[in-house]
Amino acid sequence: MSSTHTTQSASSDDEDEMEIDTNAAVNPSSAAAHKIAQNEGSLAAVYRDATDWLQHVRALRETDVIILLTPVVVPISQDPTDISDPFEPLGRSLAKRHARVRQVPYTKRNGITSTHLGFIKRGHVIILCFALRPGEQLPLEFADITFAVSDNKPCIIVVCCNPIDENQIIPFPTVIQTLGYSPPALESTAALIFGEGLGFPLGRASEPPTTDSQAPRLWQVEQWNESRDISSVVGLWNEDINGRFALDQDTLASLLRRPGYAKHYVVRDTKSGVIHGFCATYLAYVDKEGEKLIASLAVLLVRSTHRLLGIGLSLHSHAVSQLKRTRGVIRLQFGSTFPRLLYGPPLGMQFNEAWFRRRGWQFNKESPGQGQVIYDLILDFSNWKYSDNSSSETIFKLCTQEDMMKVIEIVEETSAKQAKMGWFDQYTSMMNGPNVKDIVLAVADNVVVATALTYTPSCGSPIPSNLPWAGRIGDDVGGVTCICISPHQNDNIMGGLLNACVKMLHDQGMTRMFIDGVAGEVDSLKRLGFEEWAQYRDVWKDV
Repeated sequence: MSSTHTTQSASSDDEDEMEIDTNAAVNPSSAAAHKIAQNEGSLAAVYRDATDWLQHVRALRETDVIILLTPVVVPISQDPTDISDPFEPLGRSLAKRHARVRQVPYTKRNGITSTHLGFIKRGHVIILCFALRPGEQLPLEFADITFAVSDNKPCIIVVCCNPIDENQIIPFPTVIQTLGYSPPALESTAALIFGEGLGFPLGRASEPPTTDSQAPRLWQVEQWNESRDISSVVGLWNEDINGRFALDQDTLASLLRRPGYAKHYVVRDTKSGVIHGFCATYLAYVDKEGEKLIASLAVLLVRSTHRLLGIGLSLHSHAVSQLKRTRGVIRLQFGSTFPRLLYGPPLGMQFNEAWFRRRGWQFNKESPGQGQVIYDLILDFSNWKYSDNSSSETIFKLCTQEDMMKVIEIVEETSAKQAKMGWFDQYTSMMNGPNVKDIVLAVADNVVVATALTYTPSCGSPIPSNLPWAGRIGDDVGGVTCICISPHQNDNIMGGLLNACVKMLHDQGMTRMFIDGVAGEVDSLKRLGFEEWAQYRDVWKDV
């Protein structure tokens, strides 16, 4: 046999407790099997191939590897002494057509484990099989995990069920339905995958395909055009994200407009042209070398009347694939630091966390990148409670052009250690410009030990164009962002630095101050008079 068959399980997790599906027996001699075989001429048929991935399989190179993931099920014979793998005939049939096939079983209990993920990452085509009892629903999370890790490789879902369930919702681009997992049915599946069977939608042969079918499918993703799409996207934004995060057209357009650093995508109705989904993405430099980038999946919106149709999956897969292909990207962020649409998923807002978690985003841990809570805070100057009891000789002053190289050094060092990517870009945007004085410094023994960026709605610097929320709150609200403090400094330096910012903004006519992206210092800032304005999840993953 040319294929490599991993017996029983590919994972020690699976080996501990295998849950054999004892109710999934499928008998190819049943009346239903004969009926479909006679009337439709095949034991397997293509349910959907929206991505033409079957063509990719048929054009594989000799060195490419097919990863075949198969469920652990009882043999068709139901003989207790029969320990053969019922899906081994599929592996053999595929191996007759392509030499490099790796069959890796999985159990219903443990699903797709880290061992399976390792095989998926090394493969070139993934075939994921399911064996369903009559009326049983497809375990979508297994397929979602496989799709998320496969990184847009051809991925084929094979659903084995007897009788065929025509009402089963299978929201994936390329699907084959097979009448059970008998050897003839699996041989028909292998032949169909390699183009040796005609194939047609089981139970749907008389239905003409429609581009706007309400079944989940892969949608065409287009790059957005501002002049054509902005009004529709604003409407979609304010439909999905309302309340304090509502935006007018000019503000949202200015946030999206980043030539060379942004790509945004839409899915539209093929007949009316109405936008049903929108995704915004950005790139930002990490350090002065200019070789490392952080990529942001800033927002993903789907019209409420068109959810569960595959629009979100189509946008997410396309956008993430494009970002990963960008040279120099070392991190993907769910949300955006700069420009700030939303730092991350806002707490308290309706949000399908499970859907994103199946695509590799982590939300449930109190650690950076995996769901840590991040705060935006606001201070009314009348509530400012800072008192300078320090005997330190640290001085606070406004930045000059001569200070900027020292500022860049501390920003690059501390933001990297604190996983605050994107901050470097904000400071470098101030170099050699008139707004360098908007940077407040803490200096000890002629060494810059802390920095903060300040801004007002009309200060003329690029910062407020990246951070809209202070200006949206009111014209009297100034902002402080990107606070970098050397790790060797005492705790009081934060209070002193913010005190200098308060004085500076007060002198410019502000009565309140907005601070964004705060994590561990929340309690101490509340004691100084700040109040919570918004909370987000900090979500990112390294590439």
